[in-house]
Amino acid sequence: MLLGIVLAGGQSRRMGEDKALLNWEGKTLLEHATQLLQEVGCDEVFVSRNAPHCIKDIYPGKGPVAGIHACLAASERFEALVIPVDMPLLTRASLSNLVIQGRVFASSCYYDASVMPCYLRVNPAVLAECELRLQQNRLSLHALLDAIAAKAIRFDEVDETQELMNTNTPAQWLLANRVVNDKELA
Repeated sequence: MLLGIVLAGGQSRRMGEDKALLNWEGKTLLEHATQLLQEVGCDEVFVSRNAPHCIKDIYPGKGPVAGIHACLAASERFEALVIPVDMPLLTRASLSNLVIQGRVFASSCYYDASVMPCYLRVNPAVLAECELRLQQNRLSLHALLDAIAAKAIRFDEVDETQELMNTNTPAQWLLANRVVNDKELA
């Protein structure tokens, strides 16, 4: 059973407004991300966010590792697909491929161009590694993935400059919207 995790707990300082609530093709980014995970086959989707009906960090203010840790601690799933709320150009195909590769290799994995999205094979050691890193204030998601021996995989069909682009600033947000508009016109 696949758990979907949307990391939406950031403060959106660089954007100047809550990224999760930005309008993306008639939905909020949060609704878009949740729907995308459901379409990929996630049986349940948890949202890491300090808001009602969301999973709140056990270690507040410690970034993506804290969000992943809180969601994994609240679930009994053995695998999870993690995406940030601010990657609106992710596709079902690239997320499905990540899950397939993780299952084939029986390993956590991510694309070599970006630590997110990532597929996690969940076991007590993964949760313990998250907890240890949070306690020691070692908050790098890349280092966590290295520590759990996640595989960096290459997926040639991913346009890394677009699909794996975070929209952290108004300029990046405009670029993402321009990419979608250009695709619609093509």
